[in-house]
Parts: sequence; C-alpha cells; structure tokens
Amino acid sequence: MIFKSSFPNAPDVAVVISGKSVDYTSIQSVSFSIAENKHDVATISFNGLIPKAITDYIGAPVYISIATSPAQVAYFYGYVAYISPESQARQGLINNSPFQTAHLTCVGASYDMKAQKNKAWDNVSLPTIVSTLASSYNYSYSVFNDPFVWSRLVQSKQSDWEFLANAVKALGYGMTINGTHIHVYDPHKALSRQLPYVELKTLRGAENSPEYFPGRIMEFTGTFGDITPDGTSSDFEYIGLDNTGDTITATSAEEHSLLGEKVSSRFTHQIGTNITSVEMLRKFAEASGRVLYPYTANVVTTGIAEPVPNSVAKIDNYDSNFDGYWLVKEVTHTVTRANYVTEMKLVTDSLSTLSPTVRPGAAYEFPPSPKLSTSDRWESALEYNNVYV
Repeated sequence: MIFKSSFPNAPDVAVVISGKSVDYTSIQSVSFSIAENKHDVATISFNGLIPKAITDYIGAPVYISIATSPAQVAYFYGYVAYISPESQARQGLINNSPFQTAHLTCVGASYDMKAQKNKAWDNVSLPTIVSTLASSYNYSYSVFNDPFVWSRLVQSKQSDWEFLANAVKALGYGMTINGTHIHVYDPHKALSRQLPYVELKTLRGAENSPEYFPGRIMEFTGTFGDITPDGTSSDFEYIGLDNTGDTITATSAEEHSLLGEKVSSRFTHQIGTNITSVEMLRKFAEASGRVLYPYTANVVTTGIAEPVPNSVAKIDNYDSNFDGYWLVKEVTHTVTRANYVTEMKLVTDSLSTLSPTVRPGAAYEFPPSPKLSTSDRWESALEYNNVYV
C-alpha cells in the first residue's frame, strides 16, 4: 500500500504488513533507521488502530520503501517486534477505534539472529564466519577479505548477531544487515567502495534560495575535540611479547580514512596485551585506528533516500576546515503526511585542507532483494556471495 503525502516533492512510500488486515489510510508517519553495527529499526504510527489488530500484528513481516526517484530508494525488511497502543477516553473514537494512537516497532530481518547459542569456532577468519552465518539464514553477503585467523573463538550465551558484531568490531570494521544482506567493510576504504554519495548543502551552498533542495542541511550539531563524548583523536601503541620473549610494538598512528588531512592526535596511549602472534598485535592497532573519529555531527536534511552506512557525504559552504568529506554511520528516514526528513550521524578524522586519496579496493555491488519464504521469513531471493579486497 502506498502511504500518500500531500506536500511538494513528496517521496513514494510503500508500506506492507504481510498477511494482515491493515487500514493503511490510518498511518500517520513512517520512520526507519539503518546504522552501523546495529539492527535496522522501523516505527509505523497509526491513528485509530483496529483493536483486534493490536495482537495480530506481532511477528508479522514488514516491508517499507521510500523512493525519491526510481533509482534512489531506501528500504526496510523486517518484523513487528512489539506494539504500543494508547487509549484516552476523553479523546473519543478515532476511525471508530478507542485506541487513538498506536506505534508498531519493527526490527530488521536480522531479528531472526537473536536467539542465544553456544558454539566453539576453531581456526576461523571473518569471511568464514560471515559465510557460515549467511548460509544458516539464507542471506547474501559482501565481506572484506581479511586473512587474519583466530585460533579459537567461543560463542557463549551470545546470539549469532552479537557474535558476528563482536568479531567485526574486534578487527575495526563496520557491518550492516540491511534487508537480508550482510555487508562487512573497512571504513577507511569508503571512497573506493563507491556506495551512494551525497552532497549536503548549507543555505549558503544553495545560494540562499528558499526553494526546496534535496539534502539541504536544516540542522547541524557537531562535537569536535581531542576527547569528546563520541570520539577521540588519540593514537594507540600496543606492546606485547613475541614467541622468543622479545618486546614488539604496533601503533595506530598510520591508520587514517584519507578523506583529507588527518586531525592531529594529542595523546598516544600505551596498551600492554597478551598476543599469540605479531599479526594479532598489528590487528589490534589497525582496529583502534579505524574507530578514531574526533569530529562527529548529527545532521538533519530535507529528505534524501541515497545514503547508507559507510557512504561518503560532502558538507559544503560552511567556509570551515570541517567542510569536505565525512562518513555516514547512521541514517534515519522519517515521512509524515506533511514532510520528509533524513537524519544522519556523520564522522570524520580529516580536515579539508588536503584532497582525499582513494585506496585501491573493489566497488560495491548492490545485492539481490529479499523474498518471503513459505514460513514467512525473509531470505535472499538469489544466492550472492562476495568476498572482496
């Protein structure tokens, strides 16, 4: 069912709660978020929800899409996790229902990965873990071909989701499971991955025009500094002993997104750790360097469907050194009957005083769409396995 908005340049919004009777005209707003290392989450708000539907909808498959053009579509595939109905007698009936409002909270298809398990993984690499889990759930995947091998990992009282997320973060990578596609990536190769790129315009950048412009910045809230609530510019020096008992070191100082000139680090922290190989120590240092973002910002723009986590966004015309290229970590799309806005969490470790440098790497390929199985579970429509460099 298409959720209709009446404002100029309104996107086409499709909402489907599979197998359930739904009065789609009572939907007042749709919102969903896609974030690095988190489940996709969506909220559908109703006015006057049918009372019998309140419990019927729990667990139902959900599909949402927001399209600003045939080629620019943001989508959500998941399940209704819980419903929050609200009834206030003084407000009377709405759409012949005593529940004036109800909010459906939905979790992405990765919701199926939440059951806790116990398992020992021996001699495994990150691509092996991703491949094994993707096969278990009939998902597609793209994963960076990191050759590092753990001699043993123990999954104890962890869901498959938690186990995978922890393995990805241990190597400093990012992950999304949007739809039924697992995407694991090196954030420092964002430019070479060629995910959808967006330019965010300030009022000055839009030449002071009051006309609607997709991606115009309406709100910008930044946090910049040496040590901030969201990030740090510190370097890390890891110290360990090799097999002969000699001290070895590895530093994160060389790790950098190459989006511009690296923000200088005020502190270098020394960390002693137990290791089984020199490669492991180097991996610790590299992982630390991939999560150091001293500049963070929350940006609200007029609606744009393109950006996803690990996309590159360009901020222009603040006439500042933080103009330039940023990484998208989280995207939230919200459509009501009156407007469409996109909120993004952006990070960078670079200043615009240097041009960005592209590291060699494989371009992103769009995965197959999900489909519903006969058991009402989302799975990949086609087998798609991509281990890239």
